Amino acid sequence: MSASVDLHAERAALDDARSAATEKLAKLRELGSLAADEYTEGFIEAVVAQTMEQLQRDLTVFGRVDDDQPWRIGLFGIERGGERLVVDWRAPFAKGFYQATLDEPMGLERRVSYVGCIDDLMVEEFTTGDVSGTSPLLAELSRSRGPEMRAAVATLQSEQDRLVRLDPEARLVLRGGPGTGKTVVGLHRAAWLVYDDRRITSDRILILGPSDRFLRFVATVLPTLGEHRIVQTTIERHFGAPATAIGSDEAWLDVLDRFESSLVTPQELAVRGRIMVEDDVAELAAMIATRPLPWRDRRRAMLDRFVSHFEAPRAEVDQALRLVMPPMSAAAAWRKLRSPKVLSELGVDDAFIRAWRAVDGDGPLLDEVRARFEGITTKYAHVIVDEAQDLSLFALRAVQRRSTGLTLVGDDAQQSAPNAVGLVRAAELLDTPLQQMATAYRMSAEIAEWLNGHAERHDLPAVRLVGVRPTGIGVTDARVRPQDAAGTAGGAAAVEGSAGGAPAVEVEADVEVDAHADRLGRRWEHVAVITHADVWDHKGVEYDAVVVDRRGMSPSEVYLAASRAAHELVLVA
Repeated sequence: MSASVDLHAERAALDDARSAATEKLAKLRELGSLAADEYTEGFIEAVVAQTMEQLQRDLTVFGRVDDDQPWRIGLFGIERGGERLVVDWRAPFAKGFYQATLDEPMGLERRVSYVGCIDDLMVEEFTTGDVSGTSPLLAELSRSRGPEMRAAVATLQSEQDRLVRLDPEARLVLRGGPGTGKTVVGLHRAAWLVYDDRRITSDRILILGPSDRFLRFVATVLPTLGEHRIVQTTIERHFGAPATAIGSDEAWLDVLDRFESSLVTPQELAVRGRIMVEDDVAELAAMIATRPLPWRDRRRAMLDRFVSHFEAPRAEVDQALRLVMPPMSAAAAWRKLRSPKVLSELGVDDAFIRAWRAVDGDGPLLDEVRARFEGITTKYAHVIVDEAQDLSLFALRAVQRRSTGLTLVGDDAQQSAPNAVGLVRAAELLDTPLQQMATAYRMSAEIAEWLNGHAERHDLPAVRLVGVRPTGIGVTDARVRPQDAAGTAGGAAAVEGSAGGAPAVEVEADVEVDAHADRLGRRWEHVAVITHADVWDHKGVEYDAVVVDRRGMSPSEVYLAASRAAHELVLVA
C-alpha cells in the first residue's frame, strides 16, 4: 500500500461523508413533515428513502484524486458547513478521476480507487509512475452477473467518460462490440446530462430500448445514479406499432413526396372580382413547398398570401384555396395512403399494395405522416437509443425530430430488423462522426476471442474485440455430426469438444443442452439457455454463463446469444 494513503484517514472521511449525508436527509424528512399537503410529504419521504438506500450501497465515496489536497469522489456531492466532503462524479473536476493517466495526469498527483469499504485500494502515483493495489474494475468484472445491470460509476473507463461528457446538444453515434460498455455510456450520459445542464430535467430525457426484458435489466441503474424520473420505454411502444418489412423506407419517402405533390392543383382563382392567374398560383405554391414546414403550416402560409392578394375575408379566401391546396390532417392522409386506389394512382405496383394492405400498419411510417402533415413538437432535450442498429430510416428520423440532442448506441453485428439502416449509415445521415469501442470489459478474453473468430468466419459487420480479462476457461463447442443427425430420437447426435480439443462423446443434442445447463448451474448463479425461439429477447442482457442451442440459428443470432455470457460459454448443435 502506498505510504501516501492512510487507511484510517480514508475510513474516517467516509464515515464523515455518510454522517453529513444522513444529517442532510434528516432535515429533508423534517421538511416533509411540515409540507403543505400529503402528496408533497409523501414525495419527499420517497426521495429520502431512495437516497438513503443508494448511499448505503458503498457509493457514497468510491475514489479520490489529489492535487494540493485530497478530493473524494462519490455518487452525490456532499457538503457540511461550507466544506466540500464529496465531489459529485458528474462535476467537471471529477473528470480527472476518470481520464487522468500517467502520461496525462491533468494536474493531479495521485488517484485512489476503491468502492466504499476501503479494504483494498488501487493507488496510482502520477508523479512517480508507481501503481499498487487491486483494480476495482477487474474485481467488478469477475463478480457474478445478476438479473439487474449494475452502475459502473465507480469503474467508468476514460474512453467511456469522454463520451458521457459530450455536449448535451451533441449527436453521438456509438458502435461498440458486445460487452464494451456502450449501454453504460448511454445510461450514465443520461444522468450526466441532468446534472450538467440545469435546463434539462429528468422528464426531458427519453431512453428507448429494444424490449421489456432489456428495460427490466437496466431499470435499477438510473436510480443508483440519482435519477428516478427519466422516461424509459421500448421503441415499439413509443411509436404505437412496430416497423414492418413492407417496402423500404427510401421507397416510401418517394411515395410520400408524390402523394403530397398530388394534393396541390394550381389553377386560376377569382375572389370578389380579383384574379390570380394559374402561373402565379403555381409559382406561389412551389415557393412555399420549399419551406421545411408541415402541410398544415404550408397551407396557412399560402392562405396568408391569398388573403393579402384578394383583400377578402379569410373564410372566403380559404374556400377558394381548397381548390388548390385542400386541408389534410395526418389521419386523413393515412387513410388515403392505405387506399389501393390512391396508391395505384401514385404508381405503386400491385404486389406492394397487397403486401402493405396485409399488415396493420407501421408505427414509424405513421409518425412520418404526422410530421409531414401536422408537425411534431420537439419534446425532449435528449433521446438515448440502445440497440440503435435496428432503427429504420423513419424511426431514426422520428427520434431525431423529437430531441435537440441524440445518442445512439449499438452493434451492427447484432442487427435484426429487416429495414434497419445500421449505425454506419445512421452516422452519415446525422452528419456526425462514428465513435467506436472495442475493449471487451464484460466477457472473458476467451469468449471475446471466440466471438472474433465467429464474426470473421461468417463475415459479420462486427467490431474486433480486445479482451482484458483472461480466465483460463475455454469455450465449449458441441457440434452435430451430419451423418448421425437424422438417426437419433432427439433429432441430432452431438460430439462434445472444446476450444482446446477435448475427447469426443456422442450424445443427443437436447440431452447435451440440459447437461451443460445443469453443470453450469452448479458453478454460476445466473445461467441462461438461449434458443432460436427467444434469442432476440435476450438482446442487451447479460448472464454469468450461457448455453446456446444453435439449432435453427443464423450466424448473427449465434453471435448475439454467445455474447450474453460473461464468464463461461457453451455452444450446442
